[in-house]
This record gives sequence, structure tokens and C-alpha cells, in this order.
Amino acid sequence: MLFAVQTTIVPGETLREKFDQLARWGYDGVEVSGADLLERPDELRRVMADTGLRVTSACGGYHGWLVDRNPRARALAIAEIQRILAVGAELGIPGLVVPAAYGIGARAGLPPARYAFTVDEDRALLLDSLAQVLASAETTGGALYLEPLNRYEDRVLNTLAEARAIIDAIGHPQLQLMPDFFHMSIEEADIPASLRAHAAVIGHLHLADSNRQLPGEGHTNWAAAFAALRDIGYRGALAIECKPPADPQTAFPTALRFLRTL
Repeated sequence: MLFAVQTTIVPGETLREKFDQLARWGYDGVEVSGADLLERPDELRRVMADTGLRVTSACGGYHGWLVDRNPRARALAIAEIQRILAVGAELGIPGLVVPAAYGIGARAGLPPARYAFTVDEDRALLLDSLAQVLASAETTGGALYLEPLNRYEDRVLNTLAEARAIIDAIGHPQLQLMPDFFHMSIEEADIPASLRAHAAVIGHLHLADSNRQLPGEGHTNWAAAFAALRDIGYRGALAIECKPPADPQTAFPTALRFLRTL
């Protein structure tokens, strides 16, 4: 397993400073923003070569959403995701993390709040958007890591099973599942069981505890979760996506030691 951290929570003004920090702390890789691939691919290529750190994935960094009801915004999201995958493939980056949407409606809304469209209508948009992106990705390369978010952040995909249904409906090898432990702590009744049930399509993982802090600082049963990952033979990357710690120079090395003991 490769342990990485998102650049957004690593101290430093430049990519080089962030990569250098992670290398000193002993991490295997980095998860960058998709915007880094679009805006500064040459800089990214240099720091990858100089530090030897692997870029395990990109996350977000594009405008609009795949289920955006504004046609221009949805088209922009599709076009930028296609470009991010193409640049990422050139740099040897395996794939891009994409949710259906963020903040466009939520299942946790109380009456009289009502969303204008049904979940099925939104999922139909998602299927159409993903099909367009994957048609391009067949030429450029790169995987799409589909991430379900919790009910307070998105209404379209909340559980691993819901995201798996979309993946199975499309049936494309470049579309894979991206479980996030924070969202799973809200939506999954049994995290280890969910990981085992959907092992065949898991391509990447996000790490954060139940309180969105670093792993080990909440009430997630990490030992059971990592036992499940060992059982399914997961050998991919796990990227930390959490709230920035108050003392990163101590917290990130401590988190890495905790994860490696698992």
C-alpha cells in the first residue's frame, strides 16, 4: 500500500516545498489538485523527478459538476476532466477523483425544502457525463475514481453500493470506486463489510477519521478496516484528505507511523 497526502493540507507555498515536506516525513506519494495538472504540468513534472515521490492521483480542481443542471457548467466540467485525465496520463498519474457533485442538493434537507429534480434524473445526467468522459479517456488514458459523498454534501451518490450501481451500469474498466473513510463513517453500516463487498471495483482510497481529522484521532475502527483491505488484496494508494492539523510537523509523521502499524 502507498500512503499519500493531498497537497492542499501540506504546509508550503510551492509544490516543491510540499513535496519536500512529504518526502522528509516518509510518505510514498502525493495527491494533487486537478488544477495543478491544467495550470502547471511542467513544474509538477520537475518536482516529481527531483523528489522521487509518486503522484498517486489527482482530486477535483475543475469547474462545474457532472450532474450540474446548468448545461454550460456541466459541459465545462466534462471538458476539464477530459483535459486533466489527458495531462495526468502523460505524467504517469493513474487517475482523477470525481464525485457526482458537491453542494447541489442534499438528502438531509428538511421540509419544506425540496430539490427540483429527482435522484434518478440526476443519476441519468451522471451516466451521460461519465460516458462522455470515458469515451475520451479510452484514447488519452487515466482512470476516473468515482467518490460517493455523505448525505449532507450530495444527494446523488452516498453509499458505496450506489456508486457501484453506476459503475456496473457503465461497465468500463477505467471507471472505478473511490471509498472515503470519513463519508463511510456516516453512510456505511459496516465499513469492513462494504470494502469486501465492492473490492472488485476499488481503485483508490481516501483516509480521514470519523471527525475528518487524521486517522487515529476519531472513532473509526482502523484495525478492522485494514484487515479488510488485506483480505481483498488491496495494493493501491491511500491518500489522506482531512482537516489541516494544528501541528503538521508532528501530526503527519505520527499519522504515517500509525498507518504503517496497521
